[in-house]
Amino acid sequence: MVLAGCAGFVSGANTNQNPVAPVITTQPVNQTVITGQAATFSVVASGTAPMSYQWQKNGANISGATSSSYTTPATAAADNGSTFIVVVSNTAGSVASNAATLTVSAGTAAPSITTQPTNQTVTAGQTATFTVAASGTAPLSYQWQKNGANISGATSASYTTPATTSSDSGSTFKVVVSNSAGAATSNSATLTVSPAPVAPTITTQPANQTVTAGQTATFAVTATGTAPLSYQWQKNGANISGATLASYTTPATTTSDNGSTFKVVVSNSAGTATSNAATLTVNTAPVAPTITTQPANQTVTTGQTATFAVTATGTAPLSCQWQKNGANISGATSASYTTPATTTSDSGSTFKVVVSNSAGTATSNSATLTVSPAPVAPTITTQPANQTVTAGQTATFAVTATGTVPLSYQWQKNGANISGATSASYTTPATTTSDSGSTFKAVVTNTAGTATSNSATLTVNPAPVAPTITAQPANQTVTAGQTVTFTVVATGTAPLSYQWQKNGANISGATSASYTTPATTTSDSGSTFKAVVTNTAGTATSNSATLTVNPTPAPAIQVNPTSISFGNVVVGANLSQSLIISNTGNATLSITQINVTGATFSASGFTLPLSVNAGQKTTITVAFLPTAVGAASGNVSILSNAPTSPTSVGLSGSGIAATLTLGINPTSLAFGNVLTGTTSATQNVTITNTGNSSVTISQISVSGAGFTVTGGSTPVTLTPSQNLVLGVQFSPASTGSVAGSISIVSNATGSPATVILSGTGVVQHTVSLSWIASTSTVTGYNVYRSTSNGSGYVKINTSLVSGLTYTDSSVTSGTTYFYVTTAVDSSGNESGFSNQATAVIP
Repeated sequence: MVLAGCAGFVSGANTNQNPVAPVITTQPVNQTVITGQAATFSVVASGTAPMSYQWQKNGANISGATSSSYTTPATAAADNGSTFIVVVSNTAGSVASNAATLTVSAGTAAPSITTQPTNQTVTAGQTATFTVAASGTAPLSYQWQKNGANISGATSASYTTPATTSSDSGSTFKVVVSNSAGAATSNSATLTVSPAPVAPTITTQPANQTVTAGQTATFAVTATGTAPLSYQWQKNGANISGATLASYTTPATTTSDNGSTFKVVVSNSAGTATSNAATLTVNTAPVAPTITTQPANQTVTTGQTATFAVTATGTAPLSCQWQKNGANISGATSASYTTPATTTSDSGSTFKVVVSNSAGTATSNSATLTVSPAPVAPTITTQPANQTVTAGQTATFAVTATGTVPLSYQWQKNGANISGATSASYTTPATTTSDSGSTFKAVVTNTAGTATSNSATLTVNPAPVAPTITAQPANQTVTAGQTVTFTVVATGTAPLSYQWQKNGANISGATSASYTTPATTTSDSGSTFKAVVTNTAGTATSNSATLTVNPTPAPAIQVNPTSISFGNVVVGANLSQSLIISNTGNATLSITQINVTGATFSASGFTLPLSVNAGQKTTITVAFLPTAVGAASGNVSILSNAPTSPTSVGLSGSGIAATLTLGINPTSLAFGNVLTGTTSATQNVTITNTGNSSVTISQISVSGAGFTVTGGSTPVTLTPSQNLVLGVQFSPASTGSVAGSISIVSNATGSPATVILSGTGVVQHTVSLSWIASTSTVTGYNVYRSTSNGSGYVKINTSLVSGLTYTDSSVTSGTTYFYVTTAVDSSGNESGFSNQATAVIP
């Protein structure tokens, strides 16, 4: 791309560069052509852009000939001897070229295609016309070809096809132009034949829709035909605004929409099709049930039925479901429900009904059924049966009776009431042979009368009963030296004999229902004891009981750590450590003395005597206060009731001399160039206590115009390894270099410490650039900069500059810059560099 008119840069000093008048560097040359040919004259000129051109023929301006080259129309014999010059101009002046002469000979010029035939697109049934323009010595003859074959009669500069069909699509057309001097063949032009549009056809009609009031309804249609198809839905024959899609959804319907018809008109460029009408049916919205008459409480007598009823309104059909005590009653689905014959167990039952339809559900209140019993005298339904047992066993007699509750029972033995035997069954005490032959009967009574059962006879057979363990010996836990007693309880035919065993072996003389051990030792722990009970009917062995023997409680002492090293401690400084004393025994630990040896060691944090419960611990403090440089040792001795007393803890440490030193990092800060009236970024100075003793900083001060320090409030004490961070900023008020320092006064060696500060106040420089717009159509401009005259340019804009000015704010004092610009078109093509502008930054 030629960058036309990119002159007029403003230098860094804001002075305009003088434009240079045009100079012809290459003159137009004479041309010789044959009649019918064209001739081209060109010129090359230098000077400040933009430059304008005006060609002249025989001294008269040629209209439109304003480029650096000029091509004549097809020449004629009359053009022979004509002269051509060009006047080149810019804002600094003008210059005329030498004259160039045109010689036109009478020779014959072969044809040349000047305008190629172009591609054509038509619809099937239409015609297409292809046209060519050619130069050359007349007469020119033409022969058009379709797909490389001559077309009969197509011998003009244009050719119109017959009515096209879709089979013609893709055919190519070109023309051969010839005269006596030769022939020229045009480019091929392609014919595209689009099919004729097809009118719409409805393939799926909209269907009738049924909805409930408040719902929407959707009607849809499917149509074929040449796209694009347009749709217009109608309601009752009138267009629906905005309903222009293949489907239409109504607003929420009302009953007034019932019976409305909907159809759609489908159109394209070839015609129109109207669908069948679909009918919309809108049903009234159902009303949920409402209970208008609640079921009422009912009271009946046992054996009667009870009827509960409800009245409800709502959209039919209504369905009912009765519930008893919250559970559905099978088949109870009418507006009323009659119970079966009631019993007293029905009394207190609740009845309610759930009424439903398609719109919802309503549940009635609960109605309560009260059933009053009709008293019925007792009737024995199951008589007590005869019983046979062995002496020592019990016998149970039972009766079943009906009648109005409550029923009361009284059992009799041999006709006499048995005290407390007032249940439907009676179990005797353990029987004896004297009970054999006794009779038992029950008298059942209620408010309506009495019924007496048949008598049942008890037969008691004498028989020995083998032993049964009724109470097992229990596990025992004692302390060594104590005794322990194990006991067993057994039943069975007397006499019962006992034999105790220890770990499965009989214990001599241990033949009672209980056994007491000798004084136990810890070796007895884990032993098992059981009893074997025997009579003539058999043997029973008890479960094993386990003996646990715990040792006699005693305290045990444990210290942590077992020795204490204080390491190096500054003379005069007091360093403490904790000593933990734990009681790992099972009796209270009593500490009566804590003695410390070594003059520089001490212990604190306790009161004697000191008691520590089993499993607990206590902590005391041991301190080291060296009074001189050198190693020291000592001991903590703990006297207690522990078997290992006394307990000793070794102490060691070394006294060292105090060092008071501060580390400063960094020792200098350089802020470089900072714009006046602005503040630099913060730089940090870290002050560290590098000694072994606390250092007190009494003063922190700063000198130098524009330097400030934050974070240094004094006085402040730093412990060993502790840091203090200072924040330093530079805010120059004027230009020039500034030197300063931070002074840190403390009790450390080498005080005061100094941090050197430096910075330079500078003024912001800018370069303002402007240029004249390109005469070509461009999207924008790029600006390039270099510090080398005429080379090394680097683009400095991040996006295309749309205007004709640019300000460079990233320049440095004392530097000379060289600028050029380029123009960029919409395709991303970039011109060459413009003339160079210079900016000197003070």
